[in-house]
Amino acid sequence: MKEINITKIGPFIKALHCPTRWKIIEFLETGSKSSDEINDYLIQNDMELKKPALYYHLRELEAVGIIKLEEYIPSDKNRAPKKIWKLNIKQLNIKLMK
Repeated sequence: MKEINITKIGPFIKALHCPTRWKIIEFLETGSKSSDEINDYLIQNDMELKKPALYYHLRELEAVGIIKLEEYIPSDKNRAPKKIWKLNIKQLNIKLMK
C-alpha cells in the first residue's frame, strides 16, 4: 500500500479532478489497454476526445504515477506507435494526522 504525505497530495488532486480521468482509471482497472482502446471506451461513454486531449489526460495521470506506460510498440512510418497503458496505483491512503 502506497502512503502519500499530505504535503504532496496537490498533484494527485489536480490529476483526479476530471471525470474523464476517472473513466480512464475505471477502464484500466480491468487490465492493460492501448490508447485506441481507451479512446474507444471514452467514446462509448459519451466522452469523445481528440487524440491530443486524450494524451494530455494520460500524461497527467502518468505524471503522478496513477498509470504507467507498460509497452511502446513502434510502427511503420505511416502510422503512430502503439502505447499500452496500465493502472499503477489502485489505492491512495492519506494520513491526515501523525
